[in-house]
Amino acid sequence: MIVQNIDVIIAVFNGEKYIEQAILSVQNQTYKHLNIIVADDGSTDKTTEIVAQLCQKDQRIRLLKLEHRGVSATLNTSIQSSSAPYISFLDADDLWHESKLEKQLKVLEDKALQVCFCLVQEFESLNPLLKKTHQSRIEALKGFSKSAILADRRVFDKFGLFDEKIEIGDFVEWYSRLVRAETPFYMIDEVLTFRRIHDNNTTKTSSKTLFLSILKSHLDERRKKSE
Repeated sequence: MIVQNIDVIIAVFNGEKYIEQAILSVQNQTYKHLNIIVADDGSTDKTTEIVAQLCQKDQRIRLLKLEHRGVSATLNTSIQSSSAPYISFLDADDLWHESKLEKQLKVLEDKALQVCFCLVQEFESLNPLLKKTHQSRIEALKGFSKSAILADRRVFDKFGLFDEKIEIGDFVEWYSRLVRAETPFYMIDEVLTFRRIHDNNTTKTSSKTLFLSILKSHLDERRKKSE
């Protein structure tokens, strides 16, 4: 495998409860040629204090303190400040399998692709003794999401950054651009990302009508092109 640097971007807002676990799952990756960009979206809790302490122990971690503008703007600023040839994202409450980046990078190199996803498993807690309070799905899911992607940064040059006008569903809209352009990708048939289910999940508390409106607009565009 050719040695290539990966910039791992973690956008966070008031994530003091889970941010250290998320960062640890990146630090524990078998692929070590990476940087961790933690972009804080104006948190008012102890998130930046926790990350600052971790920065002192690991020079690969960089903290970006930003004004509160929302996740899309935070991600875009992070992408623009990154430099590695590959980019991956991790939501601040999610976790990775230790071999996630290594396996995805190998796929991209072996198959000469620019985008790779993996399966996602939902969970509620790292403590198996705690009583479940949410409906996390038992079956593994195809991970068409930020935490499950590894991408060549050139796809952002080609398809642009995230739409900052979209509060929830930014990745859905961005990914749809790749689909409409029939961009080839690979889905690793293995759970390498773990999505935490809890009270404050943005996609859990947001209206499904937003996702439907994004889908409808893109279907309408495809229909117009076929006419």
